Amino acid sequence: MAGVELAFMVPQAWAMGTEERDTTRNRRTSVALRQAADEVARISPDLLVFASPQWKSPSRYRIGGAPRYEGTMTGLLPHAGADQPPSHRRDDSPVPYDIPGDPEMAAHLLEAGEAAGLPVQLETRPEALDRSTMLPIMYLNPEGRIPLLPLSINEGPRAQSREWGEIIGRAISSAGRRAIFIASGTHADRFDFDSPDTGQPEEEKWDKHFMDRLLKGEPDALASLSNEEVTLAQLEAGGLHGLYMLLGALGTFPVASVPGYKGIVGIGSSIIRFEPAR
Repeated sequence: MAGVELAFMVPQAWAMGTEERDTTRNRRTSVALRQAADEVARISPDLLVFASPQWKSPSRYRIGGAPRYEGTMTGLLPHAGADQPPSHRRDDSPVPYDIPGDPEMAAHLLEAGEAAGLPVQLETRPEALDRSTMLPIMYLNPEGRIPLLPLSINEGPRAQSREWGEIIGRAISSAGRRAIFIASGTHADRFDFDSPDTGQPEEEKWDKHFMDRLLKGEPDALASLSNEEVTLAQLEAGGLHGLYMLLGALGTFPVASVPGYKGIVGIGSSIIRFEPAR
């Protein structure tokens, strides 16, 4: 059946792409990601729609419409370089990638967004894929066979991000595509390099609040979080806008489950599975 058949919110912490990803500390996360990868392989969608918090646009929703994305990802931990203490540095091997795009679907999304009066922009030149996109793809699309449709985050009104997601879902369905929507990012982003597994009381309170709303079948309530609640979590750049887009693309009252929830660094790094209500 055409449309967004499944969706995931997935973390993109640097440890996912290093030799540390399968250590005891991170094993629960890597196992859950491989379970998600098995589902992606089983469904074998026509494309992966990917909202990255690191691809931001202050005024527009950008749509990746390149025919192919090729390059090498370096710097899994870009903020821990030569100017950091030795214990904080990582010497990561470059990760090559070669993934087809879907220019036809991207153009269809542009047309749908413009018809709705949203600020959308098509990017036909292949930009380098960022860490928030590539780290999950290393698990979910390891051989690069499934076409990728990258989407930027617009840190404008939450309702607008939700509306854009609804437009995306309808456009994918009308085009006869079968898609899986991926929102990359964490729901909290506060940790200490020297004590990466140590949570903080304020963040633990936020995490419980966030997860309770999901598991009690109230994902729509996430769009109405107060600014104080979002500030408390110290969300990474992009915030929860990718999640708002995901919820819109799936329609009303998607069913949420959590196959993996253990902080890779600190807390707030979970794999959340969403499916449309039947």
